[in-house]
Amino acid sequence: MDRIHLKDCGKNYHNSWLFRNVNLEMDLTVGNSYGILGDNGSGKSTFLLMLTGQVGPTEGFINYSNQGKELMVYDLHNNYSHSSPAMELPEELSLVDWFRFQNKIKPFYKEFTLEELCDICQFTSKTKTKAIINYSSGMKQRLKLVLSFFTDTKICLLDEPLSNLDSKGVELYKNLIDKHISNKAIIVASNREDEYYFTRNHFLISNKEITAVE
Repeated sequence: MDRIHLKDCGKNYHNSWLFRNVNLEMDLTVGNSYGILGDNGSGKSTFLLMLTGQVGPTEGFINYSNQGKELMVYDLHNNYSHSSPAMELPEELSLVDWFRFQNKIKPFYKEFTLEELCDICQFTSKTKTKAIINYSSGMKQRLKLVLSFFTDTKICLLDEPLSNLDSKGVELYKNLIDKHISNKAIIVASNREDEYYFTRNHFLISNKEITAVE
């Protein structure tokens, strides 16, 4: 997937419109990046889910394409990775088991290993055998971020990526951006500049509208 086109799109949530009459096109070729901006509750997370077909628009249409060929919603799953504070991890599994399972469902880069994951996340050797339910919120967020960047997809969606991270976690995030900014299209939903500082294009969700901003 390298292009998304929204036509007269709107999303109603709990009988209230988050946005309506959205007409925009996104170029998701590798190396491009977007910041989806807006206040809390404006609909940023929902908009991200719409972009990947995880939720549908209440009105309007979304067209997906790759090199000029139209894609159906059921073709999108292996085109993107996603990190979000709301995304649940299988907490009853250990990191070892989760890594193996995830690698079968949506593979990582071939050279990426569990040992490298632990090294990047600064996890000890004992950490990988513990059930994820025992991880702190910061550890879980680091795990989500690293897995999203090292999944073998061309598009990476990041929802509030610095949530629950300390200063070392923030440094980890910046290192991941530096490493992958040239080999992925990245979309960040945020109202913090230190989360979307690197993005080239920006859309603001405000007053039930989505508009391009500088």
